Amino acid sequence: MNNVRRMTILALLSAISFLLMFALEFPLPGFPPYLKYDPSDVCGLLAAFSFGPAAGFLVELIKSILFFLSGKSADGIVGATAALVAGGTLVVAAGKTYALGKRPLVLSLLVGTVSMTVLMVTANYFIFLPLWGLPTHQITMPLVISMTGFNLVKGIITSILTMIIYQSLRTKIGLKGAETRA
Repeated sequence: MNNVRRMTILALLSAISFLLMFALEFPLPGFPPYLKYDPSDVCGLLAAFSFGPAAGFLVELIKSILFFLSGKSADGIVGATAALVAGGTLVVAAGKTYALGKRPLVLSLLVGTVSMTVLMVTANYFIFLPLWGLPTHQITMPLVISMTGFNLVKGIITSILTMIIYQSLRTKIGLKGAETRA
């Protein structure tokens, strides 16, 4: 695949990712309303599985910058950074696992989901919640459980959407390797 085509696909995935985050961000039932889901990480995963983890991270970075610049990020730079850390972890971990070869798509997405969950619970506890004004000594176990559950559910929903879309697009836009590892 030539560089122009690759750059065009990555630019489209970045734009679609931003639009999904901008237009489809919503709280999941059963979780605190400030924990919002959007399907934008699907685009980063498609890029990671097609062109490698760095390409997936680039899509996540561009999406997060555009979202912050749009002014829709209610939590400002801290929220945009948290979204980048979450999406970047999911995409890079899943993309690296998939790039190892002979790893099923499902296993790669599971590694990404678990990695994102562990990192985001830790980062929220020690970095992001304190930056939002909640000191670590006020973070209770129910909040930690809620953050864990939310990230697992987010990863599962995103993984299912990614598997469906990746399988249907792999031949249309020349995605590599999916037919033998899906």
